Amino acid sequence: MLTERVEDYLEAIYGIRVTKGYVRVKDVAKALGVQYSSVTEMMKKLKALRLVHYEKYGGIVLTEEGEEVGRSVKDRHDTLCRLLSLAGVPAESSAKDACAMEHHLSPRSIEQLKKLVIALETDEIRGLLGRYLD
Repeated sequence: MLTERVEDYLEAIYGIRVTKGYVRVKDVAKALGVQYSSVTEMMKKLKALRLVHYEKYGGIVLTEEGEEVGRSVKDRHDTLCRLLSLAGVPAESSAKDACAMEHHLSPRSIEQLKKLVIALETDEIRGLLGRYLD
């Protein structure tokens, strides 16, 4: 089982790669609000776990397994942010709360919440529940 911190790094690397097309240590440090040296140390650990390809002063590339974990954590995070937003939670709080929750819910729970979010995002259901969410 991977630690929350490892998942956070993989999520950040995945998100940066999707946005920029490539990932460098400084990108990860900025995204996570940590020092370059912390990122370098974590890259060594992730490389040992075979979750990234990384060479000092080079780019960071997720392995197939690293990509899968990063994508999964980002999907959990996005689902929880959408749910909290639909419940009227401000964006800053929903992002922070989603980060805390994303590591503790089972895949089955996330799938069910994703279905709920999709249902809530339809106008008909949103209209029915709107008076309870504001």
